[in-house]
Amino acid sequence: MRVAPYYWSSIEGTPYDKGYAAFRPAEFMNGSHNPREIALSSYRNYYVAGGYDVDRLTWTLDTFLRSPNPGKVLEVGCGNGAMLQILANRKIGAVGVDASSSGIDRCLAAGLRAQCLDVSTDGLPFPDNSFDVVISLETFEHLMNPHYALQEVRRTLRSGGTFLCSIPNPRTGHPYLYPGLFEYKNFRRFLRQSGFSIERVQHWQWAPRETILPLSLRHIPVLNGRIIAGGLRRLVEKSYRVVSVFPYFCYWIWTFDCLCQKDLSGDIYASTAARTRPGTEQGYPPGAATHSATTR
Repeated sequence: MRVAPYYWSSIEGTPYDKGYAAFRPAEFMNGSHNPREIALSSYRNYYVAGGYDVDRLTWTLDTFLRSPNPGKVLEVGCGNGAMLQILANRKIGAVGVDASSSGIDRCLAAGLRAQCLDVSTDGLPFPDNSFDVVISLETFEHLMNPHYALQEVRRTLRSGGTFLCSIPNPRTGHPYLYPGLFEYKNFRRFLRQSGFSIERVQHWQWAPRETILPLSLRHIPVLNGRIIAGGLRRLVEKSYRVVSVFPYFCYWIWTFDCLCQKDLSGDIYASTAARTRPGTEQGYPPGAATHSATTR
């Protein structure tokens, strides 16, 4: 839906005659205030000093992508091309996108297929059902519009295709634009309501050992050391594992292995609008408050 530019002007002889200069958000959103430009500017030089640990990337492929021929692969948040290079070395066809022009420059210099864009606002420049696998490692927590980005992943991924997505545990101190969304249970729900089934979750490394302690105790050296905090963390992890519960709070990064289910509705945005429209009670349990139309 296209919304016409909104004008707030000083109109003599009307309630708007407040002496305000004309305010035109459609013009205000150009340049550095445009969400796309903010993203591209903020991450332009993100990879000037290099990329992330190759061991982490290799572990991801060895753990989740064991087939020598997984099909067409897209990496959302390809950075400086480290993962794309590993895939190329394995003779796996892949393309990447990232909002960092410095990272994309490195990809292109290495002969890798990559494009500079912000998936959160630009979307993905590929037809529907283009890929068999989409990989996005520690990227969604950086996006202004993770819902739209995830819908674009779903659109370009074939039904039954694999989506590998990882996020850091908030306990590690990683900053978040949307803190609640990236709590473990909430992110699982976010993936499921967007049309993905979660097949399994694997962790990468421990979270800092002091994070097992209450906040009020983490600054006490005798408690946050290897013996007490570290021992408690291992004890808690083993206790959860014994009863087949994933102790997500013990780990640094969670990697979600998902299947794209296009036979299920993943359009939560349209569903939310339909269920909350004034005058409807669709989707509300008996006795729950509903949005009802009012007249005056």
